[in-house]
Amino acid sequence: MVASEHRPPRLYWIWLAGTGASALGTQMLVFGLVWHAALTGPGTAAAVLSAQVVPRVLLTLHGGALSDRVGALPVMAVANTVLCAVALTGAVVMSGTGPGAVAMIVIALALGTVDAVDIPASASVPKLLVASTALGRAMAARQVILHGSVLCGPPLGGAAITVLGLPSLYGAGAACYLVTVIVLCCVRSRARSASSTGAGRGLNRQVRQGVAVVFGTPLLRAVVLLTGAFAMFVIPFSPLVVPVVSAARGWDAVATGAAAGSFGAGMACVTAVVLWRGTASRAGAVAAWGMITAAAGIAATAAVPGPVALCLVSLVVGLGTGVFSTHAGPLFLLACPREVVGRAQAVVTLAQWLPLLWANPLIGLTAQARSVTLLLVVWGAGAGVAGTAALFARPLRAAVPNHRARPPEHEGKTG
Repeated sequence: MVASEHRPPRLYWIWLAGTGASALGTQMLVFGLVWHAALTGPGTAAAVLSAQVVPRVLLTLHGGALSDRVGALPVMAVANTVLCAVALTGAVVMSGTGPGAVAMIVIALALGTVDAVDIPASASVPKLLVASTALGRAMAARQVILHGSVLCGPPLGGAAITVLGLPSLYGAGAACYLVTVIVLCCVRSRARSASSTGAGRGLNRQVRQGVAVVFGTPLLRAVVLLTGAFAMFVIPFSPLVVPVVSAARGWDAVATGAAAGSFGAGMACVTAVVLWRGTASRAGAVAAWGMITAAAGIAATAAVPGPVALCLVSLVVGLGTGVFSTHAGPLFLLACPREVVGRAQAVVTLAQWLPLLWANPLIGLTAQARSVTLLLVVWGAGAGVAGTAALFARPLRAAVPNHRARPPEHEGKTG
């Protein structure tokens, strides 16, 4: 039996259920947008994806500042209300005859803009509702929910489109967001409110202060830099590198899907273990070793003789990715000052998204102009160098979660 202080409180599980509904709705809507855009043409599909990502990159820091100023739960409630309205509007638009590219891009821009506000707020809630001794399990559970939405959203979206039509997909998304709003209202009524921070200061000033706190704190700075390297060299593995390798070597879609599934299985195994046992004591060093493990798997992909071997190395990369994400995330949250947790989460979220703006094009150009083998060796070496450097970085090497921190009162303070 795990002591109660080492488990997230009931209020957190209620909030997590609402977060899962919101994530599922977003995955369904994004699938519907990209699917419909792909019917128009690949250029439209690329424009729709970019329209969702660009607002996240531009506005995430301000979204984090807004979360610290107003409170994470109120920001999430308003954001999901707006998402519900966007989904209902999309249902009306998609009911028309042949909705054009402009309408799809506008919907994608709206989704990305609201996500830029909602995601930092959502990422900061575990810090506000859960005691430090249970934070590792709480974040592992959140990852399970988010991974589940990624797995279930597209199939459910495809089924809704096939059986009921495209407008029904947007109606289902609106229903998911409405459930989230109801859950958030319930959680807010049971959680104590914390005073807002910097209510009289400009939002830009608060953004600068948040960035200064993150980069002025050695451990936070080290985690952000390592997360950026992880986003550059490891995150593109499953969605992009595996298909590129399979296509270059003439393997079919079944092999590609199996390799991607192996990557997900590796992550899920580690997440389940952390959810059961909690994080390791030397979380910083373990996160670095997770990145080194993923790096070894990426480099080994260059020598795989067939699809079965590709599945095995994908499993290794997934295990390393799971170890990194389940240890770096809680370590970062525990080290965040409570008053800037939203802005700090915005910085680390931006560190995940920014590298993807140039990592994906670089992977495509390297694989096309040079060779897939060179791509795998370079990307594996980059991840290995970053992970090894993290082992020698004193803030990470010596980082130990502070499990003696005082637990939140009445299942946490939040705004």
